[in-house]
Amino acid sequence: MRRREFIALAGGAVIGARRLRADFAVASQDPLVTQYNLESLQGPYTPVDEFYVRNHNSMPKDSGGIALRIEGEVEAPQTLATADLERLPPRRLAAVVECAGNGTGPYQMAGNALWEGWPLENVLKLVRLRDSARYLHLEGRDGFIRSVPVARATQDAMLVTRMGQQPLPLEHGAPWRALFPGYYGMDSVKWLSRIIASRSPLEPASNDYLAARKAADGRVERAPLPGIQVKSAFVYPAVGAVLRAGRLDARGLTWSNGEKVMAVEVSADGGKTWRVAKLDSGAGKYDWTRWQATLELRDRGLVELACKAIDAQGREQPSERPAGRVDGYADNQIERIRVMVI
Repeated sequence: MRRREFIALAGGAVIGARRLRADFAVASQDPLVTQYNLESLQGPYTPVDEFYVRNHNSMPKDSGGIALRIEGEVEAPQTLATADLERLPPRRLAAVVECAGNGTGPYQMAGNALWEGWPLENVLKLVRLRDSARYLHLEGRDGFIRSVPVARATQDAMLVTRMGQQPLPLEHGAPWRALFPGYYGMDSVKWLSRIIASRSPLEPASNDYLAARKAADGRVERAPLPGIQVKSAFVYPAVGAVLRAGRLDARGLTWSNGEKVMAVEVSADGGKTWRVAKLDSGAGKYDWTRWQATLELRDRGLVELACKAIDAQGREQPSERPAGRVDGYADNQIERIRVMVI
């Protein structure tokens, strides 16, 4: 289901009918999984109504009881209501959220939003974590649960209640969700109802969200996923566009795990030669950054355009997946699109 009208899914009353300004692809109805077409982006932020959704289970029917239980390796277990949290200093943070299974191409499970809520570090101070607490088990009302190191709570993590200067929509976790900027979206648990401080991480229930590599002896070695990998994508031109030979002002986006993106390089000949793009200034640490590059289209016919980003550590998008990688996560291959030049 794409374009113009996204009719209510999951029983009709959960989301409500919407008018969409952009291409919007529904990959799954229940659990709800949608993608946003970057080619339609206007401005720095993804429209809230078109922000990608990646649910793992059926969505709760409403925002539920407005309370958050925090327990486990803490000195003062508490059930916190909105009034308790509103005493904390608020925070606003612009950040990209990207699904670990996001690939390349215009339809992306990635979006940039202005998030509002409270620093998770301050929320946890209310219960006084013990020194023995090493992990946080985050439970959502949909039954999804993730385990993250306690140290991440000090890395700009938030308990979010607003998105895009409006109350957090139900499909994005109302009344609140976790936000771990710089890390893939599965850790930013929605409909957060309970946090358990623990001495140890949860045992993986499956191979979901693990990097998997096939060793020389045939064994598959698994490890936790890294933070968001440096990435870039085209906004213009669109895949399959028909363009006239000559000057092309290409535009796109780049983002990372919070590490500064130092350069984006763009190619009009499938990666044989590269031109450095101009990066917009003023983006925040976790924002995506817009880029623009002037290219010369000399060859007629089907032409491959490519873009790649390089961060401050010298890490750049690879031309292909690392050898032996057998999972589909953290894919940041060079973005390639084809256009017709006449």
